[in-house]
Amino acid sequence: MDDNKVTIGGSLVESLKGNYQLSLRQVFEQAFNITKSNLTPLIGGFLVLLGINVVMVLILMNVFSIESLQTSIKIQYFSSILQAVISAPLLGGLMLMGIKHSVGIGTKSADVFNGFNVMFPLIAVALISTLLSIVASQLFGLIHPNVSILAQLYITVILILAMPLVIERGVGPLNALYYSIKIIHFKLPKFILLFLILAGLLLLAVIPFGLGLIWMLPMMYNLLGVVYREVIGVTVIDKPKKDSSSENISA
Repeated sequence: MDDNKVTIGGSLVESLKGNYQLSLRQVFEQAFNITKSNLTPLIGGFLVLLGINVVMVLILMNVFSIESLQTSIKIQYFSSILQAVISAPLLGGLMLMGIKHSVGIGTKSADVFNGFNVMFPLIAVALISTLLSIVASQLFGLIHPNVSILAQLYITVILILAMPLVIERGVGPLNALYYSIKIIHFKLPKFILLFLILAGLLLLAVIPFGLGLIWMLPMMYNLLGVVYREVIGVTVIDKPKKDSSSENISA
């Protein structure tokens, strides 16, 4: 029975029709405030992700020479695909943490591993997204390198909601990709602007010896959580009032 499930924020059905609102000022303000009280768990999750990626790089450096890693396009593409596959469950866990924070549900650093509950769908989304980005890079790179960059930006933006749909709503990989593309195209300029603002803030965060990333990386996932809540909605389980925790995520 789903009688005890409620959706906070938007609606997937309505968002697929383009019936949703997104205020960039409000989502950034909410993400900032949420990050103030949910910073530590996401930092811990990022450290896990960083550690695994460092191990992967060390392994690649033992398998391939440093020169080949820097000069071989094929090896670089292979590395990108491998990184996407390995990181996908952890990225999904970070996204779910941000989604939980957006509806007032606390998390712990170990929640970064929750993505392994839907590991294969997340890997499928990451693999398809990476392959699309590589193909776009090759095709549009024939026109001009800058066109290639714009194409990769476009693909990144239109697929940004796919992994959250898998991890929170349990949508299949292909449907998640399709839903993300359809929903975002209704307000594509606004999503591109959001992404560019976020990219600018991340660049500014790097300037003070990268210390700003301690704040900006967690905020990035809280921001995604807020956007997801506003556009698609977050399904939570409304528990009896005698329970000390009134709500929990349903996925």
